[in-house]
Amino acid sequence: MPGSRELVETNVRIPLCALKALTAVMARTGASRDATVRHLLAEHVQRQEPAHPEDRLTHISTVLRYPRSPRGRKQPRAGTPLRLRLPDGLADRARAVSLHLPGQYPRAHRDYQSRALTDAVMTAIACVEPFTDDVLDGLLPLLRHRAAHNLWRLASVALCTRPEFHLLHAAEKLRDGMEAGSVQGLDFKQQRLLDTVAALEEDVAWHSPARFIVAANIAREHLTGPRAEANERMLYEEGEDFDDLYRDTLHAREETRQELLWGTAEYDWSGRGGTAVWRAERQVTLQHVEDWLVDRTGTAPAQMLAAPPGWMLLRPAAWTAAAPALTRDGQLPQPFPQWLREGRVLTFPYRNSQALWPLQRIQRAPGWEPVPGIEALLAPARALPAGKVLGYIEALLIEWNHQLDPEEEPAFDIALDTPADRAQEIGLITAEERRAAMAQARERTLRGLDEVIARFEDDGIHTETLDFLRGVRGNFREFKRQAKRIDTRVASRLQVTRALWRWPGRSAAAEFCAGASTGLVQWLAAAAHERSALILELAMHKAWQDAFDRYGRRDRGPGAWGRGRV
Repeated sequence: MPGSRELVETNVRIPLCALKALTAVMARTGASRDATVRHLLAEHVQRQEPAHPEDRLTHISTVLRYPRSPRGRKQPRAGTPLRLRLPDGLADRARAVSLHLPGQYPRAHRDYQSRALTDAVMTAIACVEPFTDDVLDGLLPLLRHRAAHNLWRLASVALCTRPEFHLLHAAEKLRDGMEAGSVQGLDFKQQRLLDTVAALEEDVAWHSPARFIVAANIAREHLTGPRAEANERMLYEEGEDFDDLYRDTLHAREETRQELLWGTAEYDWSGRGGTAVWRAERQVTLQHVEDWLVDRTGTAPAQMLAAPPGWMLLRPAAWTAAAPALTRDGQLPQPFPQWLREGRVLTFPYRNSQALWPLQRIQRAPGWEPVPGIEALLAPARALPAGKVLGYIEALLIEWNHQLDPEEEPAFDIALDTPADRAQEIGLITAEERRAAMAQARERTLRGLDEVIARFEDDGIHTETLDFLRGVRGNFREFKRQAKRIDTRVASRLQVTRALWRWPGRSAAAEFCAGASTGLVQWLAAAAHERSALILELAMHKAWQDAFDRYGRRDRGPGAWGRGRV
């Protein structure tokens, strides 16, 4: 219709009781469902935006993740779908003022996916028309964000894995020895420990349906009855009473722990806990990389060991990052925006501001200038979102040929491997070297097949079956298909070894400084970024495996830790 505002359509799923409350509001106002939702959501956003982020309201269902997500693809989804037809921008504003628990993201595995828009809708309805059902009955419906986050902290330590417990307990002992909570006098390792715990609790927590069940158990204990509002204040104020409750939950006796975990299934969450600790350590490492790049004191060494994952970074001489003061409207002052548009610098978030890299110090204003000819090295990063730029910068500085001390050596290769055919295309190896790499890869693949045959032979598999497998060694797909009929677990691990070539040189930044060609620099920059991302995935997967190997149930005496403390 001419003159009407364009509406954006989306949907959320809410409990039936919330839908009935919305219907009651519609009956009072006489407006349609779409118009009522738009009005409620717009009023909610207007109330929440001026408030301090910790004082904004959330509905208890968000902390409990209710309605629950289905556990399988074939299971029906809980809740009732509610269509939203909103003015452009309103949904984004609503999400921005909603609750985001640590470790939740807009797009993620279902256990880690935030429900920001659902939270906004539920809170908006509850503010004008209370509702309840069998799950929500008796619970304090609205919490301030800070109280909600601390409720989640209690659920996290109640269902806490041993990798997390050891970290949290070490930080607890350190804080007990600190005078009046002062961080002065802490050494690097002690400060890193506290920073890692802060990252674990505030940013990278792991999620599972079991943790939300535990959150519901804790809410039932503290957010029902005549003490509900007082306990919400206790969670919000985060004073001595909360500290005592936090410690009691972390060190709960087995009987108390069973009550906290009531309704959860016996399961070993060590892998999720181990990777959460790894992500927290990685986040702290990136903060150190930021400070090392900016180097405000001018005393940072040229090299830095970034662990995890354990690679060595080398900053070219005279290269630095700058974090200039922003203008009154929060923008970078000139000429930095112009340099960004020209592709002569990159920018990344730094301490509630922005930093630019790489720059060289000069005596005249503004005190820095771009590195001459740097555009080719930075070009692959132009399309990256702001949150990924620091990882690209880090990849450019990895010393691929650095020999680490045995004590620092990670448990996996930190090397820049590239397909042999690609290496030949860009002139890094000859055709003969490529053929040799392919022959070696083929030999390793066949060796893996022979090892499977030998294993089947040790297991007493019939001779005719083994002879058939030997006959199809030249057809990997057929070999794997037949091997799966014998042992799916063994066959699933079979892989074709790719023909790779290992880059023998230095970092992409070092090759640029040495005068390498534009083509080589751009290939090396893109390859380093891609390979570093894969190494990080491998490192996190290794943390998952190590958590099971070190802390899994095989290492637990009967009744020693109880469910959840695995």
